[in-house]
Amino acid sequence: MNTVEFRILVAHEFPQLRDELEYWEDDLPHVQMTEFLDFTQKAIEARSFDVVRKSFEIATTALKSGDDTLLNAIYVAFLEHLDFRSNAGKEAFLLMPAELKKGRYEILDYDEKLLGRKLAVDDRA
Repeated sequence: MNTVEFRILVAHEFPQLRDELEYWEDDLPHVQMTEFLDFTQKAIEARSFDVVRKSFEIATTALKSGDDTLLNAIYVAFLEHLDFRSNAGKEAFLLMPAELKKGRYEILDYDEKLLGRKLAVDDRA
């Protein structure tokens, strides 16, 4: 799966995101991924867990079959910034598939090693 296929999949599953995703050029996958992140984070805080499940399903598909550009965007613009610190976030985290959790832990571990500290969204003990 490449970034264009990802954008098409997200727009198909969440038509309300189509305009935001298409506003950004296809050579700006990190910006498009940030739109997907913001959408997912708002669904988490609104406790729209069906939307969260679907977002996680899409992200897992991208993680499993994405090309290098898509994988980079998933790690850097999605998994790295998801915030599960609220009560709703803690519930949403339980919905996250194992592959996505593994990817999240990998990028958070990388960030901690690189920065010498945890990111604020890294609430692991």
